[in-house]
Amino acid sequence: MALHRGTRVYRNHQLLDGAAVALFPLPMCGRFALHASPEIVAEFLSLDEIDEFPPRYNIAPTQPILIAIGGHQDRPDANRANRSAQLARWGLIPSWVKDASKFPLLINARGETAATKNSFRAAMKYRRCLIPATEFYEWRRTGGGPSEPFLFRPKFGRPFAFAGLMETTIDPDGGEIDTAAIVTTKASGPPADIHDRMPVAIEEGEFERWLDCRDYNPAGVADLIAGSAVRGFEIVRIGTAVNKVMNADPSIQEPVDEHPIRSTGETKTAREADTGSHSDDVDQLKLI
Repeated sequence: MALHRGTRVYRNHQLLDGAAVALFPLPMCGRFALHASPEIVAEFLSLDEIDEFPPRYNIAPTQPILIAIGGHQDRPDANRANRSAQLARWGLIPSWVKDASKFPLLINARGETAATKNSFRAAMKYRRCLIPATEFYEWRRTGGGPSEPFLFRPKFGRPFAFAGLMETTIDPDGGEIDTAAIVTTKASGPPADIHDRMPVAIEEGEFERWLDCRDYNPAGVADLIAGSAVRGFEIVRIGTAVNKVMNADPSIQEPVDEHPIRSTGETKTAREADTGSHSDDVDQLKLI
């Protein structure tokens, strides 16, 4: 599957006709994974069909990412939403940009201002999308030392979907390239211990409303951003192999130790009760 209608094809983290490397250190959200099977993703997003794609464990900016678009159900009796899947380059370029080489890489869109900011206003109104994933990564700054990578994964192992925005830009050769960004919001709860921002995850029951740009304007989906929380996720400290885009096998997700991951509301251990220690004292944080 190539980028929709585009003349340039992105493979791994490079343009086939130029250089485009992923940035590090990364903003939130700057890396994620998608290794569920195409069949599972199609069922999750209510897609009639989807092309085959390989498992990917270290998806980085400028690489092609899978997105789902559409959302208005034409027939009341339809058993599938009117959605389709395609690829887009991760790094949104507004349609009005004339020279993309001089425009910053917009991999994230701040949900609080996306409806009014010039770079995202049109996409927020007309071209909202879903970006399926199985995990995402975030780095915690440690003062003067190297940042620590953490893995965020759903407790029950099912895919989830980021709120996304899509734009189509024209390259210098006249071809169209679809690009996309992940919507973020202020972090709350355990994620705030890692980073001050977190991606917006859309609940399955709200897919239709987020995607339906005809019947729901930005104000009609603002609550999906304001009330977003990556609920039911485990946060696991992992090794630094994920820092390099070329490292893209399942081993990059292995925890650095074997502390059990606990759920929120779990009774503290005797040691914690005696010492008053908190969840950020262990390498694997509580469930969100």
